[in-house]
Amino acid sequence: MKQCKRLEQILKRKSGATSMEIIAAIKTVSPHSRMTELKNKGWVIRRVPVQGRTFGRYYGTPPLTCAQVVRGQR
Repeated sequence: MKQCKRLEQILKRKSGATSMEIIAAIKTVSPHSRMTELKNKGWVIRRVPVQGRTFGRYYGTPPLTCAQVVRGQR
């Protein structure tokens, strides 16, 4: 499975993912580059700080499809 596809699955999880979880899952040392690629495809990626820690969890929302946009207008 390609790195971006695996990253999409990880970011859609209810628990999100930390940078280290992303590195381990998609076997890359530059997870932020992959997240930038997803942002360029229309994904909304947000970082939520973990209280008492220096890292955060990342959550992703995929871009809307044409069908979702049409349903939203009704």
